[in-house]
Amino acid sequence: MGSIEQRLEYLEEANDVLRMQNHVLSTAFKALIRALPAETAEVAVESIQLAFEDALAELSYEDSPHTDLFHDVTYAFFREKER
Repeated sequence: MGSIEQRLEYLEEANDVLRMQNHVLSTAFKALIRALPAETAEVAVESIQLAFEDALAELSYEDSPHTDLFHDVTYAFFREKER
Protein backbone atom coordinates (compact mmCIF):
# COMPACT_ATOMS: atom_id res chain seq x y z
CA MET A 1 0.00 0.00 0.00
CA GLY A 2 2.87 2.38 0.74
CA SER A 3 4.09 2.12 -2.84
CA ILE A 4 0.74 3.25 -4.22
CA GLU A 5 0.65 6.16 -1.78
CA GLN A 6 4.19 7.19 -2.76
CA ARG A 7 3.32 6.98 -6.43
CA LEU A 8 0.17 9.06 -5.90
CA GLU A 9 2.15 11.67 -3.96
CA TYR A 10 4.76 11.78 -6.73
CA LEU A 11 2.07 12.22 -9.40
CA GLU A 12 0.38 14.99 -7.42
CA GLU A 13 3.71 16.82 -7.05
CA ALA A 14 4.51 16.36 -10.75
CA ASN A 15 1.06 17.69 -11.64
CA ASP A 16 1.61 20.75 -9.43
CA VAL A 17 4.96 21.40 -11.11
CA LEU A 18 3.40 21.16 -14.58
CA ARG A 19 0.60 23.52 -13.60
CA MET A 20 3.10 26.06 -12.28
CA GLN A 21 5.29 25.74 -15.38
CA ASN A 22 2.22 26.37 -17.53
CA HIS A 23 1.31 29.38 -15.41
CA VAL A 24 4.83 30.80 -15.77
CA LEU A 25 4.78 30.31 -19.55
CA SER A 26 1.32 31.81 -19.83
CA THR A 27 2.37 34.84 -17.81
CA ALA A 28 5.48 35.36 -19.94
CA PHE A 29 3.48 34.97 -23.14
CA LYS A 30 0.90 37.53 -22.02
CA ALA A 31 3.68 39.95 -21.08
CA LEU A 32 5.21 39.57 -24.54
CA ILE A 33 1.89 40.29 -26.21
CA ARG A 34 1.37 43.37 -23.99
CA ALA A 35 4.83 44.66 -24.94
CA LEU A 36 3.96 44.69 -28.64
CA PRO A 37 2.47 47.73 -30.35
CA ALA A 38 -1.34 47.47 -30.31
CA GLU A 39 -1.73 46.68 -34.02
CA THR A 40 1.02 44.05 -33.95
CA ALA A 41 -0.41 42.51 -30.78
CA GLU A 42 -3.84 42.25 -32.38
CA VAL A 43 -2.40 40.50 -35.45
CA ALA A 44 -0.33 38.19 -33.23
CA VAL A 45 -3.33 37.23 -31.07
CA GLU A 46 -5.44 36.56 -34.17
CA SER A 47 -2.67 34.37 -35.56
CA ILE A 48 -2.38 32.48 -32.30
CA GLN A 49 -6.14 31.95 -32.17
CA LEU A 50 -6.06 30.57 -35.72
CA ALA A 51 -3.20 28.25 -34.80
CA PHE A 52 -5.17 27.02 -31.78
CA GLU A 53 -8.22 26.45 -33.99
CA ASP A 54 -6.04 24.45 -36.40
CA ALA A 55 -4.65 22.39 -33.54
CA LEU A 56 -8.16 21.78 -32.22
CA ALA A 57 -9.33 20.69 -35.67
CA GLU A 58 -6.37 18.34 -35.92
CA LEU A 59 -7.14 16.82 -32.51
CA SER A 60 -10.77 16.42 -33.52
CA TYR A 61 -9.79 14.79 -36.81
CA GLU A 62 -7.53 12.37 -34.96
CA ASP A 63 -10.37 11.67 -32.52
CA SER A 64 -8.01 12.52 -29.67
CA PRO A 65 -9.26 12.02 -26.12
CA HIS A 66 -7.68 15.41 -25.33
CA THR A 67 -9.81 17.47 -27.74
CA ASP A 68 -12.22 18.77 -25.09
CA LEU A 69 -9.42 19.50 -22.65
CA PHE A 70 -7.48 21.46 -25.30
CA HIS A 71 -10.61 23.43 -26.14
CA ASP A 72 -11.34 24.22 -22.49
CA VAL A 73 -7.77 25.28 -21.73
CA THR A 74 -7.58 27.44 -24.86
CA TYR A 75 -10.87 29.11 -24.00
CA ALA A 76 -9.73 29.74 -20.43
CA PHE A 77 -6.44 31.20 -21.65
CA PHE A 78 -8.08 33.72 -23.97
CA ARG A 79 -10.82 34.55 -21.47
CA GLU A 80 -8.14 35.27 -18.85
CA LYS A 81 -6.14 37.36 -21.34
CA GLU A 82 -9.12 39.65 -21.92
CA ARG A 83 -9.33 40.61 -18.24
